Amino acid sequence: RSEGEGRVRQLTEALLNLVTNALQAVEGASEKRITGEARVSGSRLELSGSDSGPGIPAGIRDKILQPFFTTRPVGQGAGLGLSVALGIAQSPPGDLRLDFGSPRPRFVITMPLSQKRRLAA
Repeated sequence: RSEGEGRVRQLTEALLNLVTNALQAVEGASEKRITGEARVSGSRLELSGSDSGPGIPAGIRDKILQPFFTTRPVGQGAGLGLSVALGIAQSPPGDLRLDFGSPRPRFVITMPLSQKRRLAA
């Protein structure tokens, strides 16, 4: 398996974890909406996703990406999805962050644009 193929699988896993969290977030919402976007910003590729869930309370925003942190009831989540996505996004040099300026819960993965070219190979 090529390095690019392995990276695509990892990035797919990270995105799947973000979508799974978004699906859980909109479960009780009257409007169930999940949106995604991909764009180039300078020399970076930016993948983002947001949902119409209730939002992330300010008191837990600094914990949300930590391993084993969950807001789900016992037995309904191990609290690993976002931390796994973060680890994948950070290797090679990329990042996953919560966009505090967004009116809706929004996570953003950024990576060097050159990495995007390797993903397509």
